[in-house]
Amino acid sequence: MKRKTYRVTFQPEGRSVFVLAGTKLVEAAGQAGIILNQPCGGEGTCGKCRVQVLGDAPEPTPSDRRHLDAAALADGARLACQLAIRGDMVVSIPQETRFFEQMVLTEGSGCKYPFEPNVRKQFVSVPAATVEDQRSDLDRLKDSLGAGSRGAVAELELVRALPGILRSSDDGVTVVFEGGEIQAVEPGDTTGKLWGISFDIGTTTLVGTLMSLTTGQSKAVAARTNPQVHFGDDVVTRVSYIQNHADGLDRLRKRLVACLNEMILEMCSSAQVDADSIYEVTAVGNTTMSHIFLGIDPRPIAQAPYVAVFREAMDVKARDVGLETNRNANVHVLPNIAGFVGSDTVAMVLASGMAREDDVRLGIDIGTNGEVVIGNRERLIACSCAAGPAFEGARIRYGMRATEGAISKVVVNDSIDVSVIGGGRASGMCGSGLIDAVAQLLNAGVIDETGRIVDVAGAGHSLPDSLRKAMVEFEEQPAVVLVDAAQSKTREPILLTQRDVREVQLAKGAIQAGVQVIAAEFGVDPADLSQVLLAGGFGNFIRRSNAKRIGLLPSVSTDRIEFIGNAASTGAKALLACRSCREEAERVSRETEYVELANRPDFQSYFMDAMTFPPS
Repeated sequence: MKRKTYRVTFQPEGRSVFVLAGTKLVEAAGQAGIILNQPCGGEGTCGKCRVQVLGDAPEPTPSDRRHLDAAALADGARLACQLAIRGDMVVSIPQETRFFEQMVLTEGSGCKYPFEPNVRKQFVSVPAATVEDQRSDLDRLKDSLGAGSRGAVAELELVRALPGILRSSDDGVTVVFEGGEIQAVEPGDTTGKLWGISFDIGTTTLVGTLMSLTTGQSKAVAARTNPQVHFGDDVVTRVSYIQNHADGLDRLRKRLVACLNEMILEMCSSAQVDADSIYEVTAVGNTTMSHIFLGIDPRPIAQAPYVAVFREAMDVKARDVGLETNRNANVHVLPNIAGFVGSDTVAMVLASGMAREDDVRLGIDIGTNGEVVIGNRERLIACSCAAGPAFEGARIRYGMRATEGAISKVVVNDSIDVSVIGGGRASGMCGSGLIDAVAQLLNAGVIDETGRIVDVAGAGHSLPDSLRKAMVEFEEQPAVVLVDAAQSKTREPILLTQRDVREVQLAKGAIQAGVQVIAAEFGVDPADLSQVLLAGGFGNFIRRSNAKRIGLLPSVSTDRIEFIGNAASTGAKALLACRSCREEAERVSRETEYVELANRPDFQSYFMDAMTFPPS
């Protein structure tokens, strides 16, 4: 019998998700793409995930009563990590509870970086030229700005335009500084119009954030599917396209830039901002995506010895890459680490503060290539694990991305219950549902430690009848029915097949082995790590206990596993808001030791051991 689902609506976004009864509110928020601050890992001990239930709030838990006063409780305040959903509800999430804003865009306690943008404006009155004052236009401008600006550099294009601007601006001019360079001079006082955009250029998705560079507040966000998926789902197929088509790189780059410009237009329209007021853009991505964005041939990355064309950060003008912002805007592309560990990993290290702490932590961004970093302020080691696309729904018989209709959660007790994104009928299964299904069936004894789905006869009488009935044969191999044909959107049963389980073993085995290799290189047992950080959209949706059960994550206590959301986007915003972060990003890029797993004999040994599932 299918368990009841409830609708949870989050304000002020107005986003709604459908979840199974008993789901914790913090997990429902994650499904809605809203990441909450929970330093204690959801144990209810820090009190940082406070929300307000609008309407009838459930009875407070002991943790609620410890951290919230009577007035707040009466007003509907609850801790999201402790609130089990038992009915439809509307919830308001305050800014201080939101992970991203607190980490990057506010100052004070909990803020990792100061707000000091690379671009600033200064309004100044410049005296008119006279026979007695024979200083040049540029000298008069710099002298008016103050002694600290005498060494500022101005491009030829700006110097050419300067006489016309000065002689038509009786009320003064606004000078736009980009670091130590004069980026622009504008008639009148435009100091209130100073904006920047950060982009996370992912292989599959693009995320942009419009930020005020006077206050540090994010004003608009836009997201798109990367249009390059038309040329291939992963970086390997896209590089192959470039290899096989003379205009391949140009076509991929133009498709990407056109989409980024659509996002710029959307964000500016939403915030009622003129795109000409955007003076800086930061961008992160894997190494191949950064190369394609800049129009740099990425083919060396896909060919032995797999090296990138550039490692360090790149600064170019918006007009040179085709972005429709202020044409003189600086575009800062973060530095990479290696051919298969890009600036998105550098951004993850920055966002998490790994390079500033004494404790040894592990950061994992799970995708087709799982990027893994271990270390602290003294040393960082990174590797790329070829996990394959199983956790993104590919190569799974009924796999799909985490969109409406995907099974995102599986619970196995006496029967198999599922939760579907969007609350309707299931069309397939996304990565988090896949992990749940394997872990839960391991616990139930339907899958053994070798990954074999046991036959019904071999299971004997240890399984409930409902589970025994769910065990079928599919394409001459065992399988388990998660949703029967009558309940699915496709009118076909949605199965977990034996081949699916093997794909999970390969994917989790690669990541687990990669973790083992760099942990050994660092000289630490994974079980002794102070914290395991899960980055990326996928990482926010998996259940920690189930990920540990299949061996995807190290066997550390659950409170030491923390979701850090889209850390790549957070890191890109940090560099937009804080120019000193660029020095730290360069240090992380330069000093992080990269381990090429293909050259490590111990990787194969760890990988073979990691193919089996941990004992219960």
